[in-house]
Amino acid sequence: MAIFGVSVSIVIVALGGGFSGSSISFFNPPNASNLWTVGQNIQSGTTMNYSLTRIGSHISPWSSLGQHSSLIDSLVSIQFNEDEGIGGSSNDNDNNDNNWKTVIHVVNGTITTTAPPIASSKEETVYLSKQQLTNEGSVSQDFIPYYEPIESSLLEVRDIAQGPNYLVVGAQWNSIIGGITTIPVKITAQEKIETNAGTFNTYVLSYIMGSKTSRIWISHDVPLPIKAEVYNAQGQLQYTYTLLFYK
Repeated sequence: MAIFGVSVSIVIVALGGGFSGSSISFFNPPNASNLWTVGQNIQSGTTMNYSLTRIGSHISPWSSLGQHSSLIDSLVSIQFNEDEGIGGSSNDNDNNDNNWKTVIHVVNGTITTTAPPIASSKEETVYLSKQQLTNEGSVSQDFIPYYEPIESSLLEVRDIAQGPNYLVVGAQWNSIIGGITTIPVKITAQEKIETNAGTFNTYVLSYIMGSKTSRIWISHDVPLPIKAEVYNAQGQLQYTYTLLFYK
């Protein structure tokens, strides 16, 4: 009976117009193979390197994140490791099996004069849950100016994609309240893109605020987005990133 209920709900979604402009229909409903979850396919040792620019004035529409600093033309390396509970950590993590011990290394391309000043490079271990890659511990004060721009750009997809979502053209993932209007955030296209990390078949998650369209490129096989260009309602670039290396 439970299986029947899930099948009915999927067909209802397909019939309800939630996948406009796609090949999804009553006779071809979405299924588990169409789903994508933040952090899927991560294994111990998975490494992702990105180029990243995140402007300090960015205020995330998805959460109450701060706006400590900018990372301009920076390089960000993220390596996920099993947490074996070895070594002293400021994060009192007692649930090792459910978290990734994530080593984040940042090389900032532009030295800023803001207070506190942002040095050329910094590295820290951050604990992220294996479900949704949410924060599972504290971040040291001197790493916050590096981590906050990463959290509200590379990791902002955690707030957009709250649970499994369909990688199907027309599928709506979320929405933004802009004044008196509600702006849908949905899959609008399929694109093959080339990066230094390789060629990927991606789905484009996008939304329009003001005169600009923000886009995030996502691949079935990669645990975080491949690429993003995100703007605010005034048409100002808030962040952009591209995957450079994936192992």
